[in-house]
Amino acid sequence: MKNSPFSFFSRGEPSGGRDSFDLNEWRRNFILTVLRFACVLGVVLIVITFPTSTDRDRALYVGIYLVLLAITIAPVSYLARALTLLTMTFAIGVNAILAWGPWLDGSLFLLGGIVLTSLLLDRRADWLALILSLLVVGVIAAAQLTGGYQLTADGAPRPGVEVWVGYMVNLAIAGAILITAIGQLKNTFSRMVTKVQGWETSITLEKKKMEEQLHESAEKLASHRMQIQAATSTARAIAESKTISELLETAVNLIAEKFGYYHVGLYVLDEQRQTAFLQVASSETGKQLIGQAFRIETDKRNPIHLTVQFNRHTISSDLDRANFIRDPNFPLTRSRMTLPLAIRGKVIGFFDIHSDQTGAFTTQDAEILQMTADLTAIAFDNARLADETQSLISQLEASTYTQTQRAWSKLTSRKKPAYQYTPAGVRPVFSPDKNSSDEGLRVPLTLHGQTIGKIKLKRKGIAQDWTERERLLVEKIADQIALALENSRLVDEAQKSAARDQMIATVSARIRETLDIESVIRTAADEMRRVFDLKEAEITVGAPSPSSPPDFVKNRS
Repeated sequence: MKNSPFSFFSRGEPSGGRDSFDLNEWRRNFILTVLRFACVLGVVLIVITFPTSTDRDRALYVGIYLVLLAITIAPVSYLARALTLLTMTFAIGVNAILAWGPWLDGSLFLLGGIVLTSLLLDRRADWLALILSLLVVGVIAAAQLTGGYQLTADGAPRPGVEVWVGYMVNLAIAGAILITAIGQLKNTFSRMVTKVQGWETSITLEKKKMEEQLHESAEKLASHRMQIQAATSTARAIAESKTISELLETAVNLIAEKFGYYHVGLYVLDEQRQTAFLQVASSETGKQLIGQAFRIETDKRNPIHLTVQFNRHTISSDLDRANFIRDPNFPLTRSRMTLPLAIRGKVIGFFDIHSDQTGAFTTQDAEILQMTADLTAIAFDNARLADETQSLISQLEASTYTQTQRAWSKLTSRKKPAYQYTPAGVRPVFSPDKNSSDEGLRVPLTLHGQTIGKIKLKRKGIAQDWTERERLLVEKIADQIALALENSRLVDEAQKSAARDQMIATVSARIRETLDIESVIRTAADEMRRVFDLKEAEITVGAPSPSSPPDFVKNRS
């Protein structure tokens, strides 16, 4: 019979392997159960058969029982127990045949021994037990038939040749059937156990694989969480930056520090996106290169060209020697990643990140850092717009200051400069400097940063100091006075402008009433004299000729 996963070693010891562990444990428990049952049943059989047995049988039974009891109680090996049990079973069967011949229970013990051999041992031991049983029976039959041996039991019949032959044939057939049936059962059970063990192995491997994947996923999740935390803190610091230089310095330094890269540089492109200028860098080597410009070469292997051209990140490593371009300024670089800085789909610059580790960058790293790059680009654009807005505001303030100064200088040059309240009423002051003194409260009238006048207040009676609250109140009133004066000036200018426009429209309408040249000139001269209240208005039409005196068309009004 083919050796199966349930086989023992050649010396009969149970295998310590995982595959045969279950069967060996069953066999050990099975033989102990058989031995204990035999110890209990043996006492009963000895008591029953003791009065009718011969002295030889009594000695054999007692001896077998003592051996049976010893191997049951003593800590002996499985093989010793199995061989001892099988020997005692065959001995009882052979003893019964020696006493009674091919009758009674001799065949039962021989067949029982064959079954036990098939169950307890492998490697064709059951067929060996059957052959040994047939040989022993044949020897006993030959001795009995030739007169060399006589059956010991009183009254035992003397079997003939046909009886012994029939007995041996029956024993052979019964033993072969039992061995074959048990063998098929063991083979079927072996295949089932093999499948179960295969399933168990597959489940174990799958479990181990899942545990490894779970562990790997946990590590990736922890790394991803740390990267997100680093990106969040970097984004917060970038958002809190107030100037462009502070913003760019914060971005490159935090990316290098939080993510552990030995060089991070930030480049800004020119308008044609053909030249990149290094603005800030985290490494000492990079800081020495700040301000230098280099052209972006059109090369499909160049990561910077791909980033600028297609507005996407690029990752390269020295593992791909065919496409990896080494930067002579950074000889330690083993991995490189470029991230675009884009505003409304237009790339304005890029991050150039270097690592001294092979294969240091993954797509996940690029996705996380791209969020930081996008925030940097937005903050950079906002800061630029804020600077431009502030510059424009400063220009407008300067222009407003100049216009206010010019307008009020012109206005005060032709109007009364001051008014004074007296008990007799409000009167103009034509020379305010002559009446000036250091007494009272003086508050300037300020408009758009330009002083357009002042307020001077004096208390009645004994002079008292002005409180801070009173001073603030007067300053607020002064601001309102300045605004009211400015509004009045603007209204006055608007009215004058409207009057001029009306005058021009009226003159134009009168002139256009006729198509005759002389009538047009006459009407224009008359209207200009009337509008400007002139003594005389003259309009001359004609261009002088270099060869002859001009022929003028004149009209005087």
